[in-house]
Amino acid sequence: MTQPTSPLAGTYRSALALLALIAQTPARAVESVDQLPPLIVSALRIPQDAATVTSAVTVLDPEELQNQGLFQLRDALNASPGVISTSTGGQTGALGSLFIRGTTTAYSQIVVDGLRLSDSTTPLGNILSAGRTYDVGGIELLRGPQGAIYGGESVGGVLWLETPHGSGSPHGETTFEAGFWHSLAAHGNFQGQTGDLSYYLSGGYEETDNDSPHQDFHQANTALRVEGKINPVWTVGTTYRGSNSYFNDSGNSGNYLDSQLVTIYAGGKISTCWTAHFLAGFQQEFYDSDSAFGNYGTDLRAGTVSTDHEITLAENFRLLAGAYFNQSSFQNTIGTDENRDLYGVHAVLEWDATEHLTTTAAVRWEDYAAFGDETTWRLGSIYNLAATATSFRGGVGTSFRSPSYLDLFGSSFGAGNPNLQAESAIGWDFGVGQKISSHHTAEATWFHNRITDQIQSFPTPPVNISGDTSTDGLEFGFHGSWLDDALNYRLAWTYLHQSLSDQPRNAATASLDWKPTGKSLIGIGATHLSAHSWGGDPLSAYTVARLYGSYQLTDKIRLIGRVENAFDANYQLASFFGTTLQGSGTGVYAGITVDW
Repeated sequence: MTQPTSPLAGTYRSALALLALIAQTPARAVESVDQLPPLIVSALRIPQDAATVTSAVTVLDPEELQNQGLFQLRDALNASPGVISTSTGGQTGALGSLFIRGTTTAYSQIVVDGLRLSDSTTPLGNILSAGRTYDVGGIELLRGPQGAIYGGESVGGVLWLETPHGSGSPHGETTFEAGFWHSLAAHGNFQGQTGDLSYYLSGGYEETDNDSPHQDFHQANTALRVEGKINPVWTVGTTYRGSNSYFNDSGNSGNYLDSQLVTIYAGGKISTCWTAHFLAGFQQEFYDSDSAFGNYGTDLRAGTVSTDHEITLAENFRLLAGAYFNQSSFQNTIGTDENRDLYGVHAVLEWDATEHLTTTAAVRWEDYAAFGDETTWRLGSIYNLAATATSFRGGVGTSFRSPSYLDLFGSSFGAGNPNLQAESAIGWDFGVGQKISSHHTAEATWFHNRITDQIQSFPTPPVNISGDTSTDGLEFGFHGSWLDDALNYRLAWTYLHQSLSDQPRNAATASLDWKPTGKSLIGIGATHLSAHSWGGDPLSAYTVARLYGSYQLTDKIRLIGRVENAFDANYQLASFFGTTLQGSGTGVYAGITVDW
């Protein structure tokens, strides 16, 4: 399998080149940009007002996350209700896990720059191990079965990420940080807008030995977006993202991951009532694991073209439709060599029944070469009660999970089963949102999923389990501010009555920021998981707290600091067959951010 020789090889030298450029470039004034309320893109793949979104979705601000010292994407995602994001493989750099509404990683989809990355061929865990918040411009967590819009592997929901758009006069930012366990990190970006052309470039490098022995990690990554208007109607652009990393798996193996993603897109109006978007993308992911037992590796390449359209049929009716084609190739070191096609179409009718009530009906047909075609659907409504600033949201829909290449053809862990069927799922939810004055928002959602023909991957070979498996529970979210935004808080709490893999009954993440002066910020955050096992050995409940702060030394220089696991809690990330992976002890980190 293709194996990088260094985390800085090839295009990844651009990460350090960018940092060098930043260090030498004189400071320039940054143009102020008016902040508009964010639109929700993930729900229908078309930007829309949050008041018309019939699915539960949480929008996270990457800048706010970075101010809290949350640079790892998988740590940041815990700020959303219904979500547990962690690692069951080790400390920083290990394989990530995303549990949405009681499902496991394989039941959720990730979409980056409009391109579907995770499916039956691409594992989500590798992406979470490498993802960082400093090169992301938007994060949306869309929860509940989304097969009608996104197809398979969206039983739990969808993680939607976008590379930032450049704006303002040319300017940049650089951050250097160092801390415990020989940890070093540097990242920066340069962006701006000149006439109808905008651009964004970022790069970073980090390394750490981690708290546990034989878990050293290093990574380089870069991201790019260039976008321009070719006329008053049409916009074209391109994005690129690359990551190259190494993780020592407790001395058992050395794991190399090399991934790239590039997209080209165009969007504009075909007529006054018809807006169209076209996307072409290519991704590749090369993974190699070297151990005393030999080498196991996988090579994945996939090309995608898709289109999404929004057509206004009447004043209160919209048709949203799209089509998708994906061709992938997958090889591994145990002899698998497969090429697969995947294609599908979907359509959505959105009806504004009244000024305060919006209803959507969606259907999708998709064909998988591995096992056949699937049809999925979703119905949803949202009612906004203006008098009390209350919203009621509900929906029901279907999705499915297709067998992965590893399920079908096996891996170094055991044999596959080419006769597996796809899992099917139906789920519903009902939620209430409440604005309390103009500074506080609360939400609560009750959800249920029923999964049929669940695939049991271990012990191998995988099999379909007869009967139904359910996940259900409640999710709560609260966020707001006091004292003219000097004091800000966010709380996400998930209660699981039933889940896959024996997940914690209660999971909560909270943060509280205080700006005692215009130049300073201090805060505390905490994550709590009740007793669980992740499907392996029992794990005790734990609460891990973190402290963070910053001080604006000058107009362009800011000092930053954080303390992870501030009270040195003793906790375990995972335990399987008697092997326990310990969480990090107290770690102190400090750095500097320079605007230029």
